[in-house]
Amino acid sequence: AAPLIGRAMAARVPTHPTFFVSTARRARETYRGLLKGWPTLEQSPVSEERTLYTFSWDGLRDWLSQCDDGLDNVAVIGHNPAMTDFINHLCPSLELDNLPTAGWVWLRFEDVSWSEAALAVSSASAMASLRPKTLVGEAP
Repeated sequence: AAPLIGRAMAARVPTHPTFFVSTARRARETYRGLLKGWPTLEQSPVSEERTLYTFSWDGLRDWLSQCDDGLDNVAVIGHNPAMTDFINHLCPSLELDNLPTAGWVWLRFEDVSWSEAALAVSSASAMASLRPKTLVGEAP
């Protein structure tokens, strides 16, 4: 599933994000799968973060609030239910039931610090989302 999402992201994301990946084995495997579908991603910074190994959305909120404001484009590989709950906190209009393994949601924040974005409800707008199931059959 991750290579499929990697190919789709490569076609849709204009610039490489800085990736932050949970230290959990499965999260690191998901990142390596993305690389198979998006090989040029290897040129981008990636950081393994122990604090992303959380199942609570407020742990993600705390992490995001500490993010470097010099970063314009970040991607997070974490765990449910934290990811789904945090996305719904940031963008309730998305009404996400579940972010599946290797699922991707692209959120945009308008000229605010990461701390402001993390703490505000409805601080983001959804730009796109992908699920592996919806991409099956797409040409590589």
